[in-house]
Amino acid sequence: MTITEALPATDTTPDALSAAAETATTNGSAIGHDVAMDKAEAPSATADFRPVPVWFFAFEGLMGASFDILKAHPDGWMVIAACAAVNMVLAATVLRPRLKMAKAMLKGKRTRKIALGLIALRLGMHVVLGAIGMHATSGWAHLAFAVGMCAATVGLLAFDQRVMLRALCAEQAATAGR
Repeated sequence: MTITEALPATDTTPDALSAAAETATTNGSAIGHDVAMDKAEAPSATADFRPVPVWFFAFEGLMGASFDILKAHPDGWMVIAACAAVNMVLAATVLRPRLKMAKAMLKGKRTRKIALGLIALRLGMHVVLGAIGMHATSGWAHLAFAVGMCAATVGLLAFDQRVMLRALCAEQAATAGR
């Protein structure tokens, strides 16, 4: 019996994983035991850093797109202010356990590089469009920039989080192996 047969797909608590490891060992599956023990140790090893949901990065993307939103719709500041308030409330309540991960990301070099890269992308695009005579002056052009900047911000922050979590897991595995 393998670990997948011993453990239901939805039950991944450490107790259930340990029980599945015992079941797999009893039935003669040493590989299943190793897999179950690795999975059982994973939640406690990364308990300090819980990932921030990707949908939360949409608020950061909105802040990155706010310039173009305000250029397209000058009254859009009310929506941006309301979203900023929702962002703060969610960060203080629902996402409180994940703030450690968010703070670690904000202190990282990659996050600063992403922020500077997005600023350079915005300025570069405006310079290139201006050089070829296609200035972004219409509302639709600014909305297109806003969507592009928001998508780039969300994608890059999600990638940065994934890279950071992999690095933390590798670091914790190296310290556990000593």
